[in-house]
Amino acid sequence: MKRIIKEYFTFSRKEKVAVIILLLLIVVFIFLPYLFEIKKAKPSVDEELQKQLVKWRQNKTLPDSLNGENDSSTHSSAELKFKLFLFDPNVLDAAGWEKLGIRNNVIHTILNYRNKGGKFYQPEDIRKIWGLQKVDADRIIPFARIKIESHQYKSNDFQHQSTSNQKSIGILDINTATVEQLMQVQGISISMSYRIINYRDKLGGFWNVLQLKQTYGMTDSIYQLIIPFLKTEPATIKKININTATDFELSKNPVISKDIAKAIVIYRNQHGPYIHLDDIKKIAFINEEIYSKIVPYLTID
Repeated sequence: MKRIIKEYFTFSRKEKVAVIILLLLIVVFIFLPYLFEIKKAKPSVDEELQKQLVKWRQNKTLPDSLNGENDSSTHSSAELKFKLFLFDPNVLDAAGWEKLGIRNNVIHTILNYRNKGGKFYQPEDIRKIWGLQKVDADRIIPFARIKIESHQYKSNDFQHQSTSNQKSIGILDINTATVEQLMQVQGISISMSYRIINYRDKLGGFWNVLQLKQTYGMTDSIYQLIIPFLKTEPATIKKININTATDFELSKNPVISKDIAKAIVIYRNQHGPYIHLDDIKKIAFINEEIYSKIVPYLTID
């Protein structure tokens, strides 16, 4: 046993020298970092950024240059520096909106909307302004006071003028009226005129004046104001032949979904041409409600 231990733990002269050298190298590498001091470059400091960060810590808010806002004043300062008062959104100038704490880009949107003929018919219409935050709308709407004369026929002079304009154009057929004719109706702005015509073209025509409510931006107050001066002539509606149209052509009409369009074409391919319009009610999921909505735009001739 002693001999075995001696063989394993006895080193020759060369092995002893090698072990000593290895130990020396280990010691050198351990203490080497302490022998040479590594000089670290000091990071450069942006003094302007430091000043902004100090202000941010004091005010607990970031400046617009860091937020990405384009306004000359911060949003937080707009919230802090506002004054609430009764106002009419149809006549209030830029300075008034600014006093209410509204941001400059939103003020520009409001003024641009009014310059193009847009009107606020009720305080809640203010919420529809693009970019206006809910917290701002909730704050100012209770103070909005809209004059009745701005959207109703209250005064005799205004009523006489509006009546004269309507007599000159008569009751308009919304399926044939032009942009210029629609703009003569009190309550229809130039943008609303284009929206009505754009939606009319997609439909192929209005078969009921109630469909005007589906026009983008059409509020109930505007609808009630303009409806006495508009009518529809079903004869002017553009219809789609369900015996020849593709599913893509059918689905281009907003009232006909893609699923219904495909079902109409598939049923036609399986059973032959439609003899009567109400044959489409044989399709499982076309109920009476769907049928009454789409049938004004369909024909078999």
